[in-house]
Amino acid sequence: PWRRVAGAASRAPVRPRRRLAAPKTKKSKAKKQDDEGGGRDGSYDFFKAVIDAPRRRRPRLGEDEAARNFETGRTYNKLTRAKHCAFEARLQMKLDLQQAAVATLPPDLRKRAKSLEGVPLPPLDRRFWALTPPIPGFQPEQYEDDD
Repeated sequence: PWRRVAGAASRAPVRPRRRLAAPKTKKSKAKKQDDEGGGRDGSYDFFKAVIDAPRRRRPRLGEDEAARNFETGRTYNKLTRAKHCAFEARLQMKLDLQQAAVATLPPDLRKRAKSLEGVPLPPLDRRFWALTPPIPGFQPEQYEDDD
């Protein structure tokens, strides 16, 4: 379905224009939803109100309070970074001392020290702390895994 443009110098075919459907009006859409029940439950209006709620604005602070908050944040960042760096330095010192001690061993002992033979693995039924307390009456034996 090609058509030629009238009076065009080159008689190259032109693709037909695509016709778009007229947009539906809100009135007909609303009427259709009312007819079908709209598929809404009670929570729809609540969540729509939450989404459509006006955005809250951050309160404006005075210059002195903003400067004090900025300094507090900067001090906090500096101190927590120093604490982190001190922890990492202590850990790195321990690792360096361990590597130096292993390097001074004779070759046969060095090989045994670097191997993982004899290192106990954690038990497979190890229990971990959870955020919730145990469920009263729950019997894990009733829910055996097929693994």
